[in-house]
Amino acid sequence: MRLSELDPLIPLTELREELLKLPKGYSFYEEELVDFLSRRRWPESHRRIDRTTFWRWRNDNGIEHQKVFSRLDILKLCQICDHYRVDGTRNEYLAIMKKKKEVVLNK
Repeated sequence: MRLSELDPLIPLTELREELLKLPKGYSFYEEELVDFLSRRRWPESHRRIDRTTFWRWRNDNGIEHQKVFSRLDILKLCQICDHYRVDGTRNEYLAIMKKKKEVVLNK
């Protein structure tokens, strides 16, 4: 499967289901992922996410991979992309991620 075959605005739950159909260990290359995220971020235009933004999104989600990304990485990056598409801020996103970590640690 190629990400370019999917509707860029596919809901995360449906995207997760599509990704789960792939063989374990299946991965995607950075270029394909950036193209998909760019279409998801700005569906009405041909704008492209720059490298700095992509690296920041990666770092904000604790993704250390450089060129190849897992299914979970894609879901995390789509989540942050959706946050920015609805005019969310970085501080808001980092606060959400901090709360999620606290909930996991308190269990």
